[in-house]
Amino acid sequence: MDGLLRIIPGQYHLSGPLAGRMITDPVFQGECEDTGVHPTPVRMALHRPMAATDPRLVVVDNTGSRWVLTFRALHDPRYCKINGFYPGL
Repeated sequence: MDGLLRIIPGQYHLSGPLAGRMITDPVFQGECEDTGVHPTPVRMALHRPMAATDPRLVVVDNTGSRWVLTFRALHDPRYCKINGFYPGL
C-alpha cells in the first residue's frame, strides 16, 4: 500500500466473531460510503489466503504466517474503504 513496507501491530483472534482473523491497530485512512473520509484511523481485518488469492495482496506476519489484505473496514458501524495509511502516523 502506498508502495511502502511497514510493520503494523495486530492481534489474532482465537474466538468470537473475529475468530481466525488478524486485526491491525488503527493506522489506516478510511473513506465511509455514506459520510466521506473518516476523521479517525481505522483497523484492517486480515484473513488467510486461499489458493487463488492474488499474491500481491498477501503479507507475512512475524511468525511467517500469511495474511490477505482487505480494503474494506467496519467502523462506527459504517463500512469504510481503506485507501491508504492515516496521515501523520
